[in-house]
Amino acid sequence: MYRTKLNIVELEQGDFHTLVNGRVAGKAVRMVLDTGASHTCMDYSFAKSLLPALLTREHDGVTAGIGGDGFEVHVADIPDFHVGRYRLENYANMALLDLTYINLAYQRLRRNPVQVILGNDFLVEHRAVIDYNQKILFFEK
Repeated sequence: MYRTKLNIVELEQGDFHTLVNGRVAGKAVRMVLDTGASHTCMDYSFAKSLLPALLTREHDGVTAGIGGDGFEVHVADIPDFHVGRYRLENYANMALLDLTYINLAYQRLRRNPVQVILGNDFLVEHRAVIDYNQKILFFEK
């Protein structure tokens, strides 16, 4: 069983986000833990700047979410992906999309940007348990 610390931040009164620290290809990233997100996704521009040789492919599935619908989604295999200290050598088919909408909101609230949304695909596959009282995410390999 793995565990990593959660950081629960109040963006505005009564408006909370749960953040997790991680790493991608050795670079520290901030992730929003989003139980309403179907897929884990990474900001497309961030992924391409960090991994310029990254091979991406278009994704034709349903693309609806809080940022609207019909937006362009790519997928890629992300090498060296960490959630806390847990390392996946290769995160296959990571969704890549524009996270500008969330980072503009963070900027207005004087918060640091996020690069990843940790979604239900990861949480279900790794049998995650969120303990809000202890501020810990537990999950299996």
